[in-house]
Amino acid sequence: MSVRAGIEQVYVTGAPVGAELRLERTGAAAVTVTADAFGSAVFRELAQRERVAVVVGDERRDVTVLSVDDHPSDAFYRASSLRDGLNYVPMRDGTLLAVTVRPPVGNTLADGPFPTLIEYSGYAVAAPTDPVADKIARLLDPSLPNDPLVPGGETLLGGVVSRLAGYATVSVQLRGIGCSGGEADLFDLPSRYDGYDVVETVARQPWVLHGRPGMLGISFSGFSQIATAATRPPSLAAIAPLSFLGRLWDVGWPGGVFNVGFADSWLADRQRQTQPAPSAGAQEWANALVATDPYCRENQRLRLQTRNGSAIYRSLSTNAEEYDRRDLAAALAWVDVPTFALLQFQDEQTSSAVAADAGLLTGANPRAWVTLSSGEHNDSVSPDTIDELFEFLDIYVARRTPELKFPLYLAAPLIFGRPVSVDVPALLGVPYAEARRRFEERPRYTYGLERSDGDGTRWGFTSSSFPPAGAVPTTLYLGPGGTLGGPGADAGSASYVSDPSLRPASSGGGWSQVPDGAGLGFTSAPLEADTVLAGPLAADLWVSSTASVTDLQVSVSEVRPDGQEQFVTTAVQRSSFRGLLGGDAVRPIVDYRTQEPLAPGFNRVRVPILPAAHAFRAGSRIRVVVGPAGGDRTAWRFVSGDSAAPPTNSIGFGPATPSSITFPVATGVRPIAGLPSCPSAGQQCRPYTPLANGG
Repeated sequence: MSVRAGIEQVYVTGAPVGAELRLERTGAAAVTVTADAFGSAVFRELAQRERVAVVVGDERRDVTVLSVDDHPSDAFYRASSLRDGLNYVPMRDGTLLAVTVRPPVGNTLADGPFPTLIEYSGYAVAAPTDPVADKIARLLDPSLPNDPLVPGGETLLGGVVSRLAGYATVSVQLRGIGCSGGEADLFDLPSRYDGYDVVETVARQPWVLHGRPGMLGISFSGFSQIATAATRPPSLAAIAPLSFLGRLWDVGWPGGVFNVGFADSWLADRQRQTQPAPSAGAQEWANALVATDPYCRENQRLRLQTRNGSAIYRSLSTNAEEYDRRDLAAALAWVDVPTFALLQFQDEQTSSAVAADAGLLTGANPRAWVTLSSGEHNDSVSPDTIDELFEFLDIYVARRTPELKFPLYLAAPLIFGRPVSVDVPALLGVPYAEARRRFEERPRYTYGLERSDGDGTRWGFTSSSFPPAGAVPTTLYLGPGGTLGGPGADAGSASYVSDPSLRPASSGGGWSQVPDGAGLGFTSAPLEADTVLAGPLAADLWVSSTASVTDLQVSVSEVRPDGQEQFVTTAVQRSSFRGLLGGDAVRPIVDYRTQEPLAPGFNRVRVPILPAAHAFRAGSRIRVVVGPAGGDRTAWRFVSGDSAAPPTNSIGFGPATPSSITFPVATGVRPIAGLPSCPSAGQQCRPYTPLANGG
């Protein structure tokens, strides 16, 4: 029997199947579990550096639970020698992670040292077949059978793009998935400190330039960078997270309404892939290797101990402690290495919610830059972001003046579906120290607007902050006849039936109209001048309902002179979450730990709306629609409490119940002339149709 200590955990393998395992603790009751079908068990939620004993029959093993501060020695990290291809690398608790090393295209590790990037993910990133070689082989012979050892498309940045740009990459498989050992528990402490151990191990490889690797990746490989960088591994050079999330709550229970859309299905897929290989749910490459690879086979032993991530996700509304352990927003403030982050306002998967927390990245870190643009989740990997991304990586990981990436430019049509314009970097040929100085003088925030499908953003601007410096909070009031403008003198209200079934649950099949009686529209007069919204925004609604709790959705759009209505942003809010912990007019911080039913009459409900940047052109009108939850996000679907017995909701306006919306208007910013395409990336369109209340 093997007993190993982890961070706040103890792992048991090799016990008799079905045996009773007892964990004895000083000053606390013993904990008893049964060894699973692999003879394994995990004891969790132990105190750091607590001395415990695992007892099985007459056999007793004493161990000390690891602390987050129990970092291995330099000798521990130097003991691992990583070669080209698949490796198994020990973590501080003895868990072996599957790690695949890939040199720059056309090189071997012996040609190094190379600037090196780590991608760390639960996707099949460590599958050992070279994705570049596989792509070339399929171009030459499209009839080739699928290779189960090819990594997933999620490794595009690490396995393909970075290597074409002259970087070696190290693809790290999250514990408990694929051929990595251990049991998966997304974003918990063991996986965060695995990132620390991987960085320090990679840093000591002779083929790593300067002994300082960086990290790169989108989505899963994006937020794993935040989790890792927050542990502050001393050898980490820089990170470049793309399309990442902050608070799990923001995608799991936005506004306190359960999202059964993308996030739920994503976690269910991750949960299936934690099944021990070989099985139908396990990752394909692990199924292919487990019979012949003894490390992969041994690494399946703890799989039956994997916690149910989907169940944890679904319980966030009642299990605050589990939520707090997995919250990455607080980790943003702990990132102290150079950071280049890219986020999209219409991200259909992780949303733009984390943009409101971007100040945590830039607040205490003088070398953090954030690019915020219109577009969807994968638009952060696009031709118009690549030059700046590798300019940053060249400076902070390669420690060189930015270079032209000719192999990447040549391969761009195969990667992006269109060529990359070869823009000569502004810092090309500038001495390194001067190039770095100039880069560090750039504004902290870059805004890109009006992205068209398959193309880049049309225009943009920069600022020192988000919202932009000098942005003016602007309030528009909901009024009678569906008006949206200055505060009204006349009291009144308008009503709708909050029935989510009257519209499709999502806008994935097209942005549907709101049926009459199922929502309220409020539309401004035509704007006299271009108005650029940039930042978080919020609605302040006065709500009366026939139910004690109802779910509200507030969506913002532009009604264009051509008769089209273009989506800008949206949010949902459960009315029982009315308490505030602070914030301001554009970013109220809602207390999601305390609920309060609606009282008779009108009740004030603040609705934080997903951050956005959008130019309303002169002659256009701003529209706000209030209605049931659902129908305005392409990949989110809500479990609304209004579904069983749809209530009638009323929204008040006038001096006593001044319902309104407030958003920051950027000053001194002029958009490019002409309306953008409709639809554009992430911003759907529909013909403008006034609702029954007139707006």
